[in-house]
Amino acid sequence: MNLLITLPVVAAGVIYLIRKQREYSWGWANNKSSLKGKVFIITGANSGLGYQTARALAKRKATVVFACRDLIKANEAIQCIKEEVKDANLTALPLDLEIFDSIKSFCHDVNREFPEFDCIINNAGLSMKEPFVTSEDVEVHTLANHLGHFLMINLLLDLIKKNNARIVIVSSKLHEKGTINFETFGKLVEPYTTKQLYANSKLMNFYFAKELYKKGIDVHVCCPGLCYTELFRDYTIKFYHWIVFSPVILLYLRSAEQGAQNIIHCATDDENDTEKNPSNSYIVMNCRQTKSKINLSDDVSEKLWIESKKLSKIE
Repeated sequence: MNLLITLPVVAAGVIYLIRKQREYSWGWANNKSSLKGKVFIITGANSGLGYQTARALAKRKATVVFACRDLIKANEAIQCIKEEVKDANLTALPLDLEIFDSIKSFCHDVNREFPEFDCIINNAGLSMKEPFVTSEDVEVHTLANHLGHFLMINLLLDLIKKNNARIVIVSSKLHEKGTINFETFGKLVEPYTTKQLYANSKLMNFYFAKELYKKGIDVHVCCPGLCYTELFRDYTIKFYHWIVFSPVILLYLRSAEQGAQNIIHCATDDENDTEKNPSNSYIVMNCRQTKSKINLSDDVSEKLWIESKKLSKIE
């Protein structure tokens, strides 16, 4: 009987230690310096990684702008943070990254209400079980994960340069699996898989950052790791999925708070090596700069910028 009790206890202890070692290896944004007077704009800040990033910045006295499609959810998130951080300076502005007119209205609001800001965090993103072509006649992953942010940053580019603001782009290690085909750019063409469309859009993030860096913008790309957030809101997770994938969950699945550490690190720390930049295929993972397996092509980078301008109807 003692053995029957001891073995599960020992096994549980070993699993606990393995998990804690993994969490330690993922890194933590330990900088707690005050950010009072600094303004951070976060897309998709009402949940998941964006919420945890906003929460951490609010604790450090930053002003945080929640750029969200659903203002009700955004204001609910703001109230949750204010219950924890009584003097939090938070506000919400409407932004739907799948609608060009909404992006233009948002940028007008920023120009009017927050002409001086320090950082924009391109956090919002999605992975759809059933991809579709949006009302802007663009495939949804391309639009929500790349083109919407591309248009927003371009419309705010003069202010970004004037403020010497930092741009943080939340990408994914899956960008290494991505491809860019300009003949089908923005289209939904068979055959396709959701995973491939998502990976393609994350590679676009990296090329976008490369061009911004070449234009003199302080830009950083990060991968938060595998996190269970509303990115997977289009999927139904059954109880047996948790059982089947328990080893993956144990070794790789991070909380939103853990994943957000990479975003917070990129947004607030100045220790990143300027030689290890997006132009040289570097991405921040586990709060450290890591070389991507992708060698970014200047030709692809420049063409993606041109084609993205055409697709987003930038004059």
